[in-house]
Amino acid sequence: MPPLTVKTARIIAGYSRKDVAEQLDLSISGYAKKEEGKSKFYIDEIVFLSDLFGVEMQNFFEVRCRKKTHGEVNQ
Repeated sequence: MPPLTVKTARIIAGYSRKDVAEQLDLSISGYAKKEEGKSKFYIDEIVFLSDLFGVEMQNFFEVRCRKKTHGEVNQ
């Protein structure tokens, strides 16, 4: 199952960007940048949003694996 985007969770929960930005003490444009992936959320913001939207925090994350490339060294 693909991850749930913060934007989708916000819309389903019935919040506007302005509502959420105010609760996170961010400007609307600052929140929009995070929601659009242009800036990263802090973990405390993700915890808050999962509670606010009523979704599990892990729904916002996607596990990604990649194949090791030739010449890559184990660390």
